[in-house]
Amino acid sequence: MQIQQVAKELSVHPDTIRRWERLGIIPQVRRDSDGLRNFSDRDVQWLKCAKVLNQFGVSTDFQREYTHLVMLGKKAAPARHTFLQEQLVQMQNDHQSVISAIDQMEKLAEQQ
Repeated sequence: MQIQQVAKELSVHPDTIRRWERLGIIPQVRRDSDGLRNFSDRDVQWLKCAKVLNQFGVSTDFQREYTHLVMLGKKAAPARHTFLQEQLVQMQNDHQSVISAIDQMEKLAEQQ
């Protein structure tokens, strides 16, 4: 699949996909003889993952390191698991902070 097709399917701009690849958030995409990216199903899965992580505000550094650990294969599985667990804890803490802020806003609104 070409970049325009993938971008449309995922509702992201082609420049976003190029940036993710340049930053190492997704692995390098195979190119055809004309130098055009040719996205495989696996590449699309990487893009979907990157999109979700970006929607949740996960840092570029985390995404880059996670991609690196995945590319290392099975030998990096323990490190990858630990890395994901740490990120999950951070996201859960962030979630709790948002819930607390919402609760405070609701109390303020009730007082008005």
